[in-house]
Amino acid sequence: MAYALDITERAAAVVAAMDDETHDRFVMAMLDLTADPHSQGDAIGTEGPTVAERAMALGASGLIVYTVDDAAARVRIVNIIWLA
Repeated sequence: MAYALDITERAAAVVAAMDDETHDRFVMAMLDLTADPHSQGDAIGTEGPTVAERAMALGASGLIVYTVDDAAARVRIVNIIWLA
């Protein structure tokens, strides 16, 4: 099952400031998340019985924080922490 993808304004602002190479890696990582979000990153918490909070490294300089809502089949990119 494919998951839908949402990106918060906070995360979108970080994406908008990425250089082209980093942006391309980010897009590829997001495509992987929609296919199987639980196989990526590490669990860092829960927000209810069907929502898991996870974090995934993006190279050596970034961390993508996202939630996975299995009931709604939705991945939400909550924050991107980027060390530039």
